[in-house]
Amino acid sequence: MKQFFEDVLKLPYKPNSQVNPEHENQVEELIKKHSLEYKSQPNGTQNSPDFRVTYHGQDYDIECKSSKGHFPVFNGGLPKPGVIYIFSSAKYDSTTIFFAEDVVSDEKRELYESLRQDLDEVLSEYQALDDWKDDQRGFDYYIRNMYTQKGGASKADYFKHHQRGYCEQRVLNHTW
Repeated sequence: MKQFFEDVLKLPYKPNSQVNPEHENQVEELIKKHSLEYKSQPNGTQNSPDFRVTYHGQDYDIECKSSKGHFPVFNGGLPKPGVIYIFSSAKYDSTTIFFAEDVVSDEKRELYESLRQDLDEVLSEYQALDDWKDDQRGFDYYIRNMYTQKGGASKADYFKHHQRGYCEQRVLNHTW
């Protein structure tokens, strides 16, 4: 596995889309090259992870992300604990790797969960109002979680961040 991830770090940028998942394809080729047992899209094409690799009887989830910029877009889902991310950037024509836990702390996850619960309670209060329920056209409202990153290179640039080496080494030095 360590050699696989060392090769991953040498990958150039490739875009990733549902129509043409070039980044996922190049990662899959490396999985095959290293003769790793794996399953592609074990939870379906719209759900993480992209690959579940089995090594010495242990399963490892891998999610591929690519972006024209310097950080991946996670949209409505935070990086999932226990998942190893492979991120390809067009800006740097480079790839980096990290564990989800190294970019989102447990404490921040708890804050997000508390916020989600609070927002759900507020929405429920509004949806219980007569004027809300009496809408003659069926309009309603739902909350969509959106996670973004900001703060410039010191916080959001995965290639210039001061913890890049630490994150990559944690993956490389994992007890494979």
